[in-house]
Amino acid sequence: MLVPLHHPIHLAKEAATLQELSGGRLRLGFGIGWHEDEFAFMGVPFRGRGRRADEAIRAMRALWRGERDFDGEHLSFHDATFGPLPDPEPELWFGGSSDRAVRRALEHGGVWHPSRGGDPERVRAVKGRHPELTTIPRTRLGNMDAVLDAGADGVVVALPDEQAMRDVLARYR
Repeated sequence: MLVPLHHPIHLAKEAATLQELSGGRLRLGFGIGWHEDEFAFMGVPFRGRGRRADEAIRAMRALWRGERDFDGEHLSFHDATFGPLPDPEPELWFGGSSDRAVRRALEHGGVWHPSRGGDPERVRAVKGRHPELTTIPRTRLGNMDAVLDAGADGVVVALPDEQAMRDVLARYR
């Protein structure tokens, strides 16, 4: 989801509820957005979206941990009550191929989910600098082995049909 297009308290509540309903299996994918028209359609400023998203994520995590106070540039709350408190907190995935997307995943302890087809050289370079960063790119079936060889911890692949799925499962069991 594009974090800057949503209110962080509402997002935190929805995610915490889904985490509880799923038995702790929620993987929450975050993006910042690149298409300015989407922001215009929603009446949300495009400029500053990254800073607002970072603050929103910090506020969400504060609520999930039961913190009652938060002071930010765009959002503050005091003596807040919140529930349910998800245990564990949802797994956070950060989309994007930019250096900022990598830094965001590192800062928030999440998974880096690079776009651009899972470029093996980009994955290799980032994993070389940050081997601790869990990296799971979206890629094409034909690029999967190259991305894994570059150091990805896994891949997300859209398979064209059921036979391709059976073939992949047989190959990697």
